[in-house]
Order: sequence, then C-alpha cells, then structure tokens
Amino acid sequence: MAYEHSLGPDIQLGRMTSQKEAVAVLVERLGYVFKNKQLLDQALTHASGAKCKVAGSNERLEFLGDRVLGLVIAQLLYEQHEELPEGDLARMLNTLVRRQTCAKIGEKLGIPDALVLAGKGNKRTVVTDNIVGDACEALIAAVYLDGGLAAAHSIIGEHWAGFLKQAPDMRKDAKSSLQEWAAARSLAVPSYETIDTTGPDHAPEFKVELKVEGRDPAHGVSTTRRTAEQVAATEFLRRERIWK
Repeated sequence: MAYEHSLGPDIQLGRMTSQKEAVAVLVERLGYVFKNKQLLDQALTHASGAKCKVAGSNERLEFLGDRVLGLVIAQLLYEQHEELPEGDLARMLNTLVRRQTCAKIGEKLGIPDALVLAGKGNKRTVVTDNIVGDACEALIAAVYLDGGLAAAHSIIGEHWAGFLKQAPDMRKDAKSSLQEWAAARSLAVPSYETIDTTGPDHAPEFKVELKVEGRDPAHGVSTTRRTAEQVAATEFLRRERIWK
C-alpha cells in the first residue's frame, strides 16, 4: 500500500498545520503522552525530511524499536501460549514483528498523515508500507526511551492485541501444518478436490473438499482453488482442535 502526500512549497504551510493535527490524533490513538516531544518528532521524521539525515531522522530509532518490539512480543507469546514449542513461537514472532504488520498498526494510528517528509515543487512523495512500518518501530523506540520498557510493553500489548489473538493461525499456513500433522501419524497425504465451481468466468467461486484418512471431509470456498484449499485445511485443523 502507498499513500501520496503533496509537498509543494505553495501548500507547505497548510501541510504543516495538517501534519500537526495528524500528530495530535496519533498521540490520542497511541494512548501515550510524551514528556520529551523531540523523541516523538524524530520518530515521525523520515530521512527525506531531516536536515541531518542520520541524527535528525527516525532511522536510529527504528533500529532500536525493532529490538524492543521483538523482546516484548516474544515475552507476550511465551506467556500466552504455554502449550506451543519454540519452533511455533518463532514463526509467530516473525509474523508479528515483520514490517507489513507494523505498517498495519501504523496506518491505524495515523502515521502516514503525521510523517515529516521532503519534496520539491509539485513532486509527490509516496509513503510506502516500508516507510510506515519503520516509523511505527521508531515510535516504539521513542516510547521506550521516554517512558521505559513498561510503557513500551503497555503500548505494544494494546495495539498488537488483535494480532496476538490470531497468532496461533500464523504459525504456518494451514496446508503445511495439516500435512505435517498427517505425516507425524503415518497417515496418507491429505487430498484436495474441487467439487463445484460457480459464478461468472471473471469472478468464479471454487468449492474444495479435503479428505484426510480416517476423518470426516472438510470443505472450503473461495475465489481461487489455492485459497479454497487453505480454507478447507483451516476448517479441518480447527474442527479437530489441532489449531485452537
């Protein structure tokens, strides 16, 4: 995903007012009041908008925030999923701290509109998921430096809560998990069959039947065969309580 910001000098004053308002919204959504507002400003300053591209941008904060996020998410997973082995926890951790996840959190917080960027004339700076994800990590570092680990832990626990609830399903894709489960029990490889196709040619819908040796079939419906197979595998894993 990308977001476009007009940065021409003719609208720079309006842009700055809008940016300040966006920062206020972000702070409210974040749920944390900074004692040192310079940390907040730096976290939201992309290298393109920094007078000194290293010291004034959020790059160093992003480096620190990545580590803080990893530590807190690892602890939360360890505490919330006592039943899972190290391998599953590691896969879930990788999904929860990756840049795409951070970008989704950052978008909800309103980071795209709060960023400080640079541009010339009527040039538009495209704010990508990478930029938003990096800024989100920088924001975590800013909270950590301003309020300590407890403050960062609270913020991460609140804003990653939805992803943490979904974490068990992030361990591995459903088909791979099911195949490993079947192999561990010396069962035949699960099979998938398309049993119905409906809808127009430009928007078909596939119904897939999954068969696992000794178990009732499971079904999945989606707009592609591959996704329908994943839906069927997920349904089976949940029905059999392999995935909680």
